[in-house]
Formats: sequence, structure tokens, C-alpha cells
Amino acid sequence: MERLTSFSDLLDLQQVDSLIDRLGEDRRTLPELAELRKAAAEAAATASAHSEVNDRLRVVERSTARVEDELTMTEQRLGEQERRLYAGAMSAREADHLRLEVDNLRNLVSRMEDELLELLEERERLDEKEKSARETAEAASAVERGLAARVADLQATIDGSLARYRERRDEIAAEIAPALLRKYVQLRQRRGGVVVGEVDGRVCGACHLQMSVAEREEVAADPIPQCIHCAAILCL
Repeated sequence: MERLTSFSDLLDLQQVDSLIDRLGEDRRTLPELAELRKAAAEAAATASAHSEVNDRLRVVERSTARVEDELTMTEQRLGEQERRLYAGAMSAREADHLRLEVDNLRNLVSRMEDELLELLEERERLDEKEKSARETAEAASAVERGLAARVADLQATIDGSLARYRERRDEIAAEIAPALLRKYVQLRQRRGGVVVGEVDGRVCGACHLQMSVAEREEVAADPIPQCIHCAAILCL
């Protein structure tokens, strides 16, 4: 069988593939990615904390509005009944019932005023807490956006390099015999790493193990010479 050529191109292809692999690994393991994940988690946590405080504030605001409305109506009712009581022109029994209602309304107004005061104090406390939580969430979000932009810039730079190396890879691959290229691709898919090595005397450049004279002669007779130790394609 005729011996295949273009082994030197295969070494060049392996070098370019190694650079592509390294760049791909660099892209996946950017230190900024870990920082971004941490920042994203912090932004999500602070946003959730702000949402929780904001929800509680909305509940208190609605309760405050409700109590204020009820207090206004109760005070109006109390005023009306007090005017009736002071106006007289009713039986003693009616006056007793009206005094009892007025007393009850006054007690209700007092309780509502206490409830309203507590709600107003709670709203004031939550206003401050919501402001602080919002500022914290906005700061965390800004950090996340900054890191996301930084990661995007770094990945774009790597992607540019990858595009150039992949273009170069296609150019080199076009110069390699199809059978030799298929063998190379199969080895990389199965083993990864270095699958092509130059031979220095009888030493494989991939695994650095030595072959005997007979083994080297046997390997050299193959159309696609491969190391007997690591199966790397050998450039003799």
C-alpha cells in the first residue's frame, strides 16, 4: 500500500487544534465567570429581599388606608350621634341608648387611632428598610451588569481568536490526505490530547517511549505509521 504523505501538515494541524482546545478551555474557565455567577446570585438574593420588603410595605400601606377610611367614617358617625345627644328632644330611654352608642364609638375611635399609629410607625420603618433594600439591590445589579459586560468582552476576544484558528485549521486540513485526516480525527475523538508525534531515532514524540529496531521497521512499513505504545500517528 502506498505510503500517505502530508505528515508535517498533520503536526501543524495538531498544534492549531491544541490552541483551539486551549482557547475553548480558557473561555469556559474565565475567572470572571465565577465572579459573574456569584454576582448574579447576590443580585437575585438582594432583589428577592427588596421584593419581600416592598410587598410588606404595600400590605401596610393598604392597611393604613383602610384604617384611615374606617376611622374617618367612624368619627363622622360619632360626630352625628354626639350632636343628636346634645340636641336632646328624645326620651330618656333613647338618650341612654344613644349615650351607650357614643361611648362605644369613642372607644372604637380610640382603638382605631392606636391601630393607625402602629401602622404609621410600621410604614415609616418599612419605608427606610425598603429604601435600603432597593439601594442594595441596585448596587448588586450594577455589579452583575459590569461583570457581564466584562465577560462578554473577554469571550468576544477569545471568539475572534477561535475564528482565526478555525479558518487556519480548515486551510491545513485541506492539504492532508483524507485517510490520514480521518485517522487523526478518530484518535483525537477517542483519546484527545497529543495524537501525532515526530520520531527521534526510535523514540515516539507523543509518549516518549522507545521502540526496538524491529518495531520501528514494522511501524515504518505501514501507510499510516502508529506508535506501538500509544497509537499516535508517527512522522518518520
